[in-house]
Amino acid sequence: MIDRITNLAAQQLAKNGSAAVSGEEPEGPSFADTLKQHIGEVAQLQQDASKAVQNLATGKTDDVTGVFVAMEKSETAFKTLLAIRTKLLDAYDEIKNMPI
Repeated sequence: MIDRITNLAAQQLAKNGSAAVSGEEPEGPSFADTLKQHIGEVAQLQQDASKAVQNLATGKTDDVTGVFVAMEKSETAFKTLLAIRTKLLDAYDEIKNMPI
C-alpha cells in the first residue's frame, strides 16, 4: 500500500509539473482523493473487524479464524496508514526546513 501511494504521488507530481508548464488540468484522481479513498478502506476494515468480534461474542458466529483474520487485516491496514502519515509529515518537515 505504501508503494502504491508513493508511486501515485510521484505520478501526480510528474503530471502536475507538466500540467503547470503547459497550463492543462491534471488527469485522473488527485492524490488527496486517493488518500481519502484509502482512509475510507481502512475505516471499513476496522468496522468489519469490530462487527466480527461482536458477532463472535454474541454467538452469531463461531468462526474464530475469520475473526482473527479480520482483526489482523484491520491492524495491518492501520499500521500502514500510520507509516504513510509519518512519511508525509517527514516530507513536509523537510520542505518546511529548506532554506529560501
